[in-house]
Amino acid sequence: MSKKYEEIDWGSIQHKVEDMLGNHFWSDLNHILPKRFPNVDLYETDKEGIIVVEVPGLHSTNDIQIKLDANILTVEGNVPYAYEASKQKLKLNERHTGIFSRTVKLPFHYTDEPVRAKYKNGLLEIRLNKIENDQTIAIQFEDD
Repeated sequence: MSKKYEEIDWGSIQHKVEDMLGNHFWSDLNHILPKRFPNVDLYETDKEGIIVVEVPGLHSTNDIQIKLDANILTVEGNVPYAYEASKQKLKLNERHTGIFSRTVKLPFHYTDEPVRAKYKNGLLEIRLNKIENDQTIAIQFEDD
């Protein structure tokens, strides 16, 4: 493969596959392959790392838990099933409900300061203060 992973136009590939295999290809494939849930975005500023986790349908802090172990962030929880009809009666089922766990390796080091997390409109935003890597280290000379 000559292109770097980041340079691949995945949206274009998706449209080409759909053109070749038909409109229902992704829906049919969705029933075969396990779903990757929840979706995560991660970005950094100069001072903090921000992780945004897409988890619609949560009702309280009892539905979700965040764990940090070294530079591994784990988000675990349970999205309650919200419909009157049973799952077997759904004609199309793409939304995730039930237990989930997602682990992300953080590409930065963070401080021991409290982690901030808020949930709004189906998005969990986690903010961690970054450790400044650029440090000037004083050297102490000793006389012989």
